[in-house]
Amino acid sequence: MILDEREATPLRRVLGALPSLSELDLGQLEGWAREHGLPAYRAKQLHASLWKRAAQSFDELTDLPIQLRQDIQQTHRLRSIETRIHLKSSRDGAEKVLFGLADGTTVETVLIRAENPGGAPRNTICVSSQVGCPAACSFCATGLSGFTRNLTAAEIADQVMYFARVLREDGERVTNVVYMGMGEPLLNTTAVRQSIGMLLDSAGFNLGGRHVTLSTVGIVPQLRKLADWLGQVNLAVSLHAPNDELRSQLVPYNAHFPIGDLLDAVHEYLAATRRRVSFEYVLLRDVNDTPELARELGTLLRPFGGMAHLNLIPWNPFREGRFIRSEGPDADAFAEEARRAGLNVTVRYSKGLDINAACGQLRENAESTEIAKPKPAWSTVS
Repeated sequence: MILDEREATPLRRVLGALPSLSELDLGQLEGWAREHGLPAYRAKQLHASLWKRAAQSFDELTDLPIQLRQDIQQTHRLRSIETRIHLKSSRDGAEKVLFGLADGTTVETVLIRAENPGGAPRNTICVSSQVGCPAACSFCATGLSGFTRNLTAAEIADQVMYFARVLREDGERVTNVVYMGMGEPLLNTTAVRQSIGMLLDSAGFNLGGRHVTLSTVGIVPQLRKLADWLGQVNLAVSLHAPNDELRSQLVPYNAHFPIGDLLDAVHEYLAATRRRVSFEYVLLRDVNDTPELARELGTLLRPFGGMAHLNLIPWNPFREGRFIRSEGPDADAFAEEARRAGLNVTVRYSKGLDINAACGQLRENAESTEIAKPKPAWSTVS
């Protein structure tokens, strides 16, 4: 059964929790200021504190009088999420935070530190868009944890702003945001679209659209609408197999939106935007990493030419995982076979493996310091 998009209801209506100021755009903040007899410039100060200075507490609103800060705290929270656990990798600098939400649920978000070719810091925030994930991909810890609800736009954007504040303390900034954490973004399109607008707002955080990537397993009806609103934002498609039989086992949503329909929608997107699309492919030993499948993948994606790029991601293990990681020579061999088939290919090893922050390891709890052990190999249906 296909899940319809469920628009997230602000939880204060359900729980009586205080609303967060981060839910309000500048116009709404100005309206709130008028209702409370405050001058309009107070709204601009609040907006700047939230989105330009990434304030995380009322104590940081130093351009507001102390009494006003105290008054606001009686009616509003500053942010829609709160930090529960913050972990840092000892291997590669990745950081992961478990955030608590107003209803007691949690999500995880990751900071991936790297360098651009010129040596400048590249700080990517991998955000979650749902609590759990209805896509239920068999190789993903999030997918196996089930689905609870959609996040609100503020709950998504506030993940970025937390790390913006962390990086500011180091004299750095957020350079990229990827919607590749917990959840399927195109099953929460309203809030995802709003959160992207928050991050791209030139009067606020002012992140460039080319520095944002949205990843999807391919919810075709929503994918066909992306060109109307995605703008300069990048698109990544989680493919993971070159044929419907195998993909349906790995990505159950393929039963609703088979590869042919998915790639037709991608072709439509490319025709409308002329923006290159990335295809993501998690490498699972003896499941989807054979030379034959690499050649089949080349035949499938070759019609996209230079407008498609294949990212190969060696699987990252987790406690319940039933696969074995394809890496090293095996991953390189698959990549070379795909290149010979005419594809542009990169093998990407995830960071944060030692804190369960790597691709496919996020979940709704703090099982974050255990290094997952591979389970016996999973077999495809013969």
